[in-house]
Amino acid sequence: MTTSTIRTLIPFTDDNYAELVSHPVFAALVADTPQFDGLTNGRFEIVDMTKVNVEEEDNSARAGGTRLKEKDLDKGWDVTQKPLIIVWFNGEMWLWDGFNRWIKLDSMGMITAPAWVYDLKDSYNFYDVKDIVQLSANDHPNSDEATRQDFINTGVGWAKRHQIDDLNTIRSWVMKSSHQFKEKDVDKIASSILVASEVKNIRHISTGSQAKKEAFDFLDVDLTYSGKKVKNPIVICTRADGYIQDAFMLHMKKFVQDEGDLETTQLVGYTKGCETEEDVIKQRQDAKDKFDELDQLICKYAYLKSQLNGKTPYEWEGFLPQLFGKETGRGITEGLVD
Repeated sequence: MTTSTIRTLIPFTDDNYAELVSHPVFAALVADTPQFDGLTNGRFEIVDMTKVNVEEEDNSARAGGTRLKEKDLDKGWDVTQKPLIIVWFNGEMWLWDGFNRWIKLDSMGMITAPAWVYDLKDSYNFYDVKDIVQLSANDHPNSDEATRQDFINTGVGWAKRHQIDDLNTIRSWVMKSSHQFKEKDVDKIASSILVASEVKNIRHISTGSQAKKEAFDFLDVDLTYSGKKVKNPIVICTRADGYIQDAFMLHMKKFVQDEGDLETTQLVGYTKGCETEEDVIKQRQDAKDKFDELDQLICKYAYLKSQLNGKTPYEWEGFLPQLFGKETGRGITEGLVD
């Protein structure tokens, strides 16, 4: 018996998914919204992805990282391909499944994507529900089956978060996700999670919104959103230098806006991606050192700029040519563009 491999691809351009959404196969697919424990109000939408938090590090349930299974998304959306999964939490949207497809769509110039959208139920843990959703979403015919290592990696993080050291509890956690494992495989996975998770436990802070709320609570400050005005405290994720640099820019903006009524900027940091106590301590100290380094750099810059006697410290030479038919292409002499 021969199995057909013909796929129906629906082209889409300029974020127009009307033909895809009206196709009977896709329409039936999206109408059957998957149910997940911890999520509610599931619905299908074409989502503006500029309003969605997309962090590849949140794709934690894939041992091999993100990679596109089918290479022809630029030719059209397969009507049997499920939408992305996006979750509302603390007033923000987060991408939980479909990272590889969004990376491709983004490279094609799209700003929207078909998605199932949910709300996280009150009292449910952001990371715990995300883990189950991602592992379950990976278990479908059009992608690699959720592998044993996916469950082990994700399970270790869950066990560390909750200081779980009971084999039966871990086994119950494995069974919460959709998978194709036999009982003996589940036992092996649970045992591997138990062994690998026996390290120092660290409380992970899931989102920047959560960190900000905690920081304001500790400093006994009302959490308000004041538009463009920067107020104390500034909350910093210390995982990468880019976050420290962004925080330093906010600090400078605040310092300038407070002219005439200067006050010391209050900084509150939180680590991310740490697996040991030593990692936490090192990441904290690195963040302090980086902030001090930036402060010294800006002071030296201001001093040297004052010595230029009217000269400017920088100038734009132009932009690389990128517009076909105007700046680059056949018959066009290329050069920097104003």
